[in-house]
Amino acid sequence: MSFLVVVLVLLFLFLCNGWDESWMKPGMGERQDLLFEGETHTIRVMAFNVAKCFAYTGITQFSSVEDVKKRLDRIAELITQEKVDLVFLSEIVNECGPRPIDQVAYLAERCGVGAWASSDNYSFGIPGFRLRSGNAILSRFPLRPIETKQLVGNTSIWNPTNNRRLLFCEVTINGVPLLIGSVRNDSFDLKNNLAQVESILKYIQGRPALLAGDFNAEPHDPSMKLLRESGLFSGAFDGPPTYPAQEPRRRIDFVLGPKNWKFISERILETDVSDHLPVLAEFGLHR
Repeated sequence: MSFLVVVLVLLFLFLCNGWDESWMKPGMGERQDLLFEGETHTIRVMAFNVAKCFAYTGITQFSSVEDVKKRLDRIAELITQEKVDLVFLSEIVNECGPRPIDQVAYLAERCGVGAWASSDNYSFGIPGFRLRSGNAILSRFPLRPIETKQLVGNTSIWNPTNNRRLLFCEVTINGVPLLIGSVRNDSFDLKNNLAQVESILKYIQGRPALLAGDFNAEPHDPSMKLLRESGLFSGAFDGPPTYPAQEPRRRIDFVLGPKNWKFISERILETDVSDHLPVLAEFGLHR
């Protein structure tokens, strides 16, 4: 009888966690002494799917905290070395019960950024012992979280693998607020991927915006064509492949700045810390 009670309690906690809507409000961290609020004429932006730093495979195999930290340290070194102003992260872990480490907060501290925001694409487990992974943004500039937007095609709490949400924030650069979004769209269904991009464009409503991350669509796919033809963005809509990292064949990671930013350059960075390669783009700002 007691075993059945334990099972029912665990099931209740699992359901409460899965149906909890606290994910709508992004997490936030700030170090005001590190924020840059002066004038800048160029912006360096990185999009990087970090593949959870391989913290876990499925829900049964976990890397050690030490191994995860080593990968995070290498990512922080790369960000610092490239003097990145805004970092858009996909598949980064906010909570991992068996291996307690908040990858976003750890990386923000190691990079010495002034602000960060994070969100969940899914939360699987029970409070205190669960897997929470999603998108994040690290920023040298003042950052204000807006919301985590559920994208179409959301999945069951029993199998949340392909559930997709978009982290929207507002960043202030040169005293001007800008809408920014950290992206990881559907990786299995291009029709749903397109529907997600349509909903993102509807949310933006023609406002200046910066989108970056893992779009899970290639330059010739309808999603990327729609973004290009919208006329809202500047940046590279094609270029060298970013996935898989060891033998890249597909370009699915992008940095798309607002149309009034001057696109200067883009590089795909070499690293084996993830199964994706990071994209680093540089933009010029009008004075």
